[in-house]
Amino acid sequence: MGYESTVVRRIAVLLGRWAVHPATLGAAYMLALVALAARRGEEADRALGGQSRAISAAVHTHFGDEVWRMTIAIVGVTVALGTLVGALAGLVLDLRSRILGRAAQPAWRRGLSALLLVVVAQLFVEAYAIVATPQLFAAAFYAEGGALRTVQVVLTDVLGRSGMLALAIIAFAAFMAGGPADVRAWPSRLSRAGAALRKVARGRGAAVAVVASLASLVGVARGPVIARAAAAAPPDARPNILILAADSLRADRIDPRVAPRLSRLASESVRFDHAYVSLPRTFPSWVSLLTGRHPHHHGIRSMFPRWEDRAKDFDALPQRFAREGYFTSVVSDFAGDIFDRIALGWTETHVPTFDFRQLIRQRALERQTPLLPYLQSRLGRAVFPVLRELNDAADPRLLTRDAIATLGAAGGKPFFMTVFFSTAHFPYAAPAPYYERFTRSDYRGRYKYDKPVGLEHDAPPDAADIAQVRGLYDGAVAGIDDGVSEILDALDRSGQASHTIVVIIADHGETLYEGGRGEGHGDHLFGDEGTHVPFIIHDPRHDGAHRRIPGVVRDVDLAPTLYELAGVAPPADLDGASLASVVAGADLGPRLAYAETGLWFTEEVSGVDAKLRLPYPGVAGMTEVDADHGDEVVLSREHRSLAIVAKHRMVRDDRYKLIYAPTRTGVRYFLYDTVADPDEMRDVASEHPGEVSRLSGELWRWMLSDPDMVERAGFLVPRDGGVVAPKEADAHIIRVDAPEAEP
Repeated sequence: MGYESTVVRRIAVLLGRWAVHPATLGAAYMLALVALAARRGEEADRALGGQSRAISAAVHTHFGDEVWRMTIAIVGVTVALGTLVGALAGLVLDLRSRILGRAAQPAWRRGLSALLLVVVAQLFVEAYAIVATPQLFAAAFYAEGGALRTVQVVLTDVLGRSGMLALAIIAFAAFMAGGPADVRAWPSRLSRAGAALRKVARGRGAAVAVVASLASLVGVARGPVIARAAAAAPPDARPNILILAADSLRADRIDPRVAPRLSRLASESVRFDHAYVSLPRTFPSWVSLLTGRHPHHHGIRSMFPRWEDRAKDFDALPQRFAREGYFTSVVSDFAGDIFDRIALGWTETHVPTFDFRQLIRQRALERQTPLLPYLQSRLGRAVFPVLRELNDAADPRLLTRDAIATLGAAGGKPFFMTVFFSTAHFPYAAPAPYYERFTRSDYRGRYKYDKPVGLEHDAPPDAADIAQVRGLYDGAVAGIDDGVSEILDALDRSGQASHTIVVIIADHGETLYEGGRGEGHGDHLFGDEGTHVPFIIHDPRHDGAHRRIPGVVRDVDLAPTLYELAGVAPPADLDGASLASVVAGADLGPRLAYAETGLWFTEEVSGVDAKLRLPYPGVAGMTEVDADHGDEVVLSREHRSLAIVAKHRMVRDDRYKLIYAPTRTGVRYFLYDTVADPDEMRDVASEHPGEVSRLSGELWRWMLSDPDMVERAGFLVPRDGGVVAPKEADAHIIRVDAPEAEP
């Protein structure tokens, strides 16, 4: 009996020591923070309505297992992180006691002291993260209003990063110094410490070790570099191809005020001033860029193509270059998830994955503000790859490091590489210092740190809101410009710049409330901002060809141009025409550019009169989850024909632009003189019937080159009448339908 009592007492003592150990308390505290953040997120979900509530209900009905897996993963990371932070707090306390010559504290008191230290340290870490990446915390702080909004504003606008660092250093120094009595003893302690350091410094081996350690740290801080050993040109002297692209990058932002490095590169290159994309949405636009075909030929017509639309041989640039021995790769953050959803022939892809399960993981992480300061890093993205999918976490600096590392992985082969920055895409969420570079510090509206875009209605912006959004956008472009600068500098240091063709381009532009036409891209074709993109080619073999080309060029011209510049045989069915001779100095002949709109995500489209569109449900009612093919979110089969018929389409030349808009009362045409009226504010169709006739003929020739469409009563409609028979492949489709309106 006595032995059993002794064992019980020992177990109780061990459990008591474990319970008050700094590592245990650190884990418990972090778990409490994470649980509180999750509870707040659930309350926010319950407050949602409309399509957002429908999506939330579908998640719990069909993907409850994924929610639990993500919860377990978050708990595991939280326990590990809290244990580490608590253990470090205990070590700091022990170090402080030794420095101050104090006796060891009782276990319970040491544990409580460590817990207090963990609380303070976590506050500093989260506060600094709020300053450095405020957009990640805006929903949890600024958007809540009241004291939480005040806290974030004080941190970002008063203290800033330097203020936070200074405060942390002062607080830590004061803590380690101890009380007034301890401070008086510090001169003698510093004297003894200095003598010890001088003694160590006399040893050459120690000095060498210190220098080596510092050099190592500097190397880590600078990030990856491209090894010069792999920089020599390949024996056949084929050029490398480097496409540096940014989502939503407007052509007018290639300007020294916003993007000095891109502007300098443009001045040293061939710059096409009037380049247009065929469909201003990321997925179809990139397929057009990389195949040289218009959307109605390659088949990707929306952001949610079905499996049968994606599962085909696209005969794209990366595929043909890979067959010719090129190392082909693509590196991107959240907007580049499209590259993982379609096989275009890449040797390597460093991009996020998009499907419904990824959306669940993303939602679980973005509400965890206690963890975000640790996860917004390359290590955090290694643990949770879905972090690359967060649109508020598109830090161009992280993507730049990934891009430079990938550039060094070609292994002596010529490379065909695409780097695609997402930061300029809404919500325009650039980290500090970029988000504040072109905005007013006294702005207190809803878009202070980013411009979140949800599925619900949003009140129209006022003049201050519009100025803020434009400033956020410019800051995002400035961040991308710095990233491009680092990549080009790394390329130059490696010795590869002399045989690398660099292309600057975008998948589409961005409307920023010009002419009352709203904000975004792909919803309409009024104005130039959404379809007009930068298109710059820097070929070091033609150093003298530095000029601006005023004529019209298209996204489909990129592929044939790169095939010819690199000497790679192109497919025979391209819609575009090569610009290689223009890069070498020839004149550009006349061309027509065509475009179509994307899928409307909402039932009301900002900047488009409801009378000018064929109505259909919002995105939740138009899409479904294809459980047979990776839980992809796809356009529902029965709505596909309607979405294609409802598209607005355009054709333009160097001066005139004609828009085709199908409506419930018939087709309407709009004509704009883009020379006399560059903002496209006045329809001149009635004044120039000849131009309407000429361009409508060209537009109909282009539209009818779609093999699935015909003309009926002035409308472009499906050849088969739009009747779609159900397929067995749809047996595992999961619908996410919007609920009926609430009373």
